[in-house]
Amino acid sequence: MTLSTGGSQGCWAAPVYYLYTNGGFYFFSSSGSRHIRDGEALESGCAASLFHDSDEIKELRGLQMHGHIEPVTMNVKALAAAGAYVKKFNIRINAGNALAALTKQFRASFYRFVPKEVYYMDNRLGFGSRKRVEI
Repeated sequence: MTLSTGGSQGCWAAPVYYLYTNGGFYFFSSSGSRHIRDGEALESGCAASLFHDSDEIKELRGLQMHGHIEPVTMNVKALAAAGAYVKKFNIRINAGNALAALTKQFRASFYRFVPKEVYYMDNRLGFGSRKRVEI
């Protein structure tokens, strides 16, 4: 997923590995990253995109989203999301708290992109074809 933000330093885009669960896209990142500092602002928010990689422009399709980034606080949902993240990306950690282990291993914090507006774009249906969706 690519996160895009805009702030006092201008526009910025950053790719992140994510896990979608509980209405949000969970990922790890440094708290000092521009996309974190700019993307947490509820007023301006953050844009995100997911797309199917293709060499053909007619095959391009994916999600275009607007929302905000929030830090993940330690709770049951966060622990479950961290456990699922470990499983999805086949990350080896010692048994126990996956969230604490990942935070230490990556030297990063756990965040969640919460989409507010989502569009599915699919050029197979016509160039620039898109439709608002609920996820």
